[in-house]
Amino acid sequence: MRNSLFLKIFIIGFVLLLIVIPLTMIGAIVQERQTRQNEAVRDIGASYAGTQRLLGPVLVMPYSEFYTVDEITTDVDGKKIKQPVEHRVEHARHVLPGDLVMQGELATHIKKRGIFRAPVYEWQANISGNFLVPEAVASERHRTDSRILWGQPYVALGLSDMRGVTGKPELDWGGKPVGFVKGGGIGVSDSGMIAPITPPADGKPASITFKLKLGLRGTERLSIVPLGENNRIQINSAWPHPSFGGRFLPDAASQSIGPEGFRATWNISSLASAAGQQFLRAAGSSEGKCADASCLEAIELRLVEPVNIYTQSDRALKYGFLFVGITFAAFFLFEIMRRLRIHPAQYFMVGLAQALFFLLVLSLSEHIAFSLAYLAAASASVGLIGFYLAFVMQSARRGIVFGGVLGLLFAALYGLLVSEDIALMLGSLLLFGLLATAMILTRRFDWYRLGNQSEGATASPQ
Repeated sequence: MRNSLFLKIFIIGFVLLLIVIPLTMIGAIVQERQTRQNEAVRDIGASYAGTQRLLGPVLVMPYSEFYTVDEITTDVDGKKIKQPVEHRVEHARHVLPGDLVMQGELATHIKKRGIFRAPVYEWQANISGNFLVPEAVASERHRTDSRILWGQPYVALGLSDMRGVTGKPELDWGGKPVGFVKGGGIGVSDSGMIAPITPPADGKPASITFKLKLGLRGTERLSIVPLGENNRIQINSAWPHPSFGGRFLPDAASQSIGPEGFRATWNISSLASAAGQQFLRAAGSSEGKCADASCLEAIELRLVEPVNIYTQSDRALKYGFLFVGITFAAFFLFEIMRRLRIHPAQYFMVGLAQALFFLLVLSLSEHIAFSLAYLAAASASVGLIGFYLAFVMQSARRGIVFGGVLGLLFAALYGLLVSEDIALMLGSLLLFGLLATAMILTRRFDWYRLGNQSEGATASPQ
């Protein structure tokens, strides 16, 4: 027959596939906006200060090695002669701190670039600890009979972006103030600052304490390399949504996160961390040397937005095809239960309205809170589809009922989005419940009779 049930199901399936086209186009828009958001974050970092990676402090003791080697040369007459040639090789002995304590308040605020935004921070760090200054003995030399000339030792601090340094940092070295100057000089870090210090007058080993106040600002992420024998790092902030990463997580007993902010403490010993040995190997060898400090073990703090609208929109779109399919299935059940005649073009209009819902959520959430954007887009879609179906189904009551069912589906989708950890379980239960409902409603259907009904038998709505 012209109105064959299976032909109608096939046509509805084809219409459902057509809806994939606008869903795919909206997905491309989400990805494009996410790319622009990332570009805006990079632009903010380029004009403010980028992500920061703090390395040090490290005591650097540079020295020059001089030695003489007899080399064969040719004189003006072409005769080969043996001539002593002096060579000079530059070395540096790196000394890591014994106890290293870093603590301070991390102030945060939002920087905007157009409609896009990124969290930035300013960390007022108090750094203290001690160095066991070793005897002036070369740690590496080419020849045992070479001559060693010691240079000016200094304390070095490596940073990813020197533009983030605020104020004028000053080092308290054994009770004496020492100023910093810009410079690398810390092996794996090409960017940083150094403070020339005076070694012990007698050249014997000595334990010297130090203190340093450092103002450091950056964008989104802060990493710290724990180079001390014993490291204690404590960060307090009013930002309520931190993300901890890297090789070490904060101590669970001292960690607290809430609406008022967070407090995190790391206690890391050299037995647990290989950062110190990694640094010494990288700084003392040109083979297999790290390109930068990113190859060293570190703790990481990231300031995340509580709701990433592009991630949420992308997750919602992943349910888009299923969402439209469920709506078409409910639409089809209404059609066969009420003996209605609904044209495939009307299915397409309803599916297109649902696809535009996802675009509405994306565009509105760039200007208002995601929850409000979702509510506004869902209300608009439910209102439009309910109004349209009241005429398609020839009954205002039916349009309202179907709109209510659609509203429940929107609410279920929002529940899946905000319950990321249990989204799979909720989605499975939702699908099972919908299938059970469909099976219960159609348990008495004579599908053979429905499949062979003529167009006239289904023409009169009830």
